[in-house]
Amino acid sequence: MPAAPDAPALARLHPHGVPVLGDPSLGVTLRPLVAADLPRVVEQCRDPESIRWTTVPTPEGGYGLADARAFLDHVVVEGWRSGQNLCWAVEGADRPGVFCGSIDLRLHGDGLAEVGFGLHPDARGRHLMSGALRLVRDFAFDVARLRAVRWRAVVGNWGSRRVAAAAGWPCEGVVRASLVHRGELLDGWVGTLGVTDPRTPRPWSEPPLLAGPRLRLRPFTDDDADRVVEACRDPRTQHWLVSLSRTYTREHALDYVEGARESAATGAGLVWCVADAGDDRCLGAISLEGFGGYAKRAEIGYWAHPEARGRGVLTEATQRVTAWAEESGLVDSVLIRAAEGNTASRRVAVGAGYREVGVMPRCEPLGDGTTVDLVLYARP
Repeated sequence: MPAAPDAPALARLHPHGVPVLGDPSLGVTLRPLVAADLPRVVEQCRDPESIRWTTVPTPEGGYGLADARAFLDHVVVEGWRSGQNLCWAVEGADRPGVFCGSIDLRLHGDGLAEVGFGLHPDARGRHLMSGALRLVRDFAFDVARLRAVRWRAVVGNWGSRRVAAAAGWPCEGVVRASLVHRGELLDGWVGTLGVTDPRTPRPWSEPPLLAGPRLRLRPFTDDDADRVVEACRDPRTQHWLVSLSRTYTREHALDYVEGARESAATGAGLVWCVADAGDDRCLGAISLEGFGGYAKRAEIGYWAHPEARGRGVLTEATQRVTAWAEESGLVDSVLIRAAEGNTASRRVAVGAGYREVGVMPRCEPLGDGTTVDLVLYARP
């Protein structure tokens, strides 16, 4: 294996100082950022999502061509000249010559670097950045001979986390107050990929859309928070779900939605919003959890918004999730647990085709401090 080049040597790998990286199978090319790209750089840097999640400057009057020119001259060109900040323009195979975003590799010394990236709004959702990150990853390890590359993102930046996972990066946890963002200290996700680590995509689950004439089972969004609050403040819900805060707020609901995303990302479980097929309003939730172990078994849980009770909504949702889980081969067995006195929950299980298989005595706490038996249901 040839010796690792020093940082300035990286800039000499291409006649113009920037190596062009590409792979036809990925449909993406990384090339030098040029003056013709600057109008689209401005568009990207004025985009609300870019401003929300990245550290693009936000000068008074908005990011303009002069700012983009300064970025090209003083950050990109100087970065390649010093070998400390290696920045490429991202270009899709279907739009040759069009700037679709940027990605950079910031070298920290001792074989360590950090990667950062951002896409133009009209280039999102096409998997360009996951391809670009794979190219930079391989360049970092196979050409620059780096030992580790770190990825960081503000907690909640699911787009960035998805891209990193697709290129092999783990999310190793949250570091509190680790990212400076427009004068604030924000919690950050962090993951490090080492040169000897597998470069395969990380598993990522996503609740599939299960749609029918009456119901749509879909992922939760932040727009569902108010309906979640209404359901989780309801006295009946609070009685049976003792883990709920007695003063349930919109912040709790947003945490619940974020927790559903985290469960999918880590493979811990899938959570669907049970929505009305007509107006898409949230009618409840259903989850499938526990299937990540060595045994292919899972548990279904559910709750209903007060408006949805007595209409067979959760029964239909349970039938759909059960059928999907069994047909997908994800599980061999599915379990439902219901408190002995929760007749509505027990009716859902029976109506969805489950049968009672046992009782766990006095193991379910309630909001009033008492405990009740748990009835177990399984598929015949």
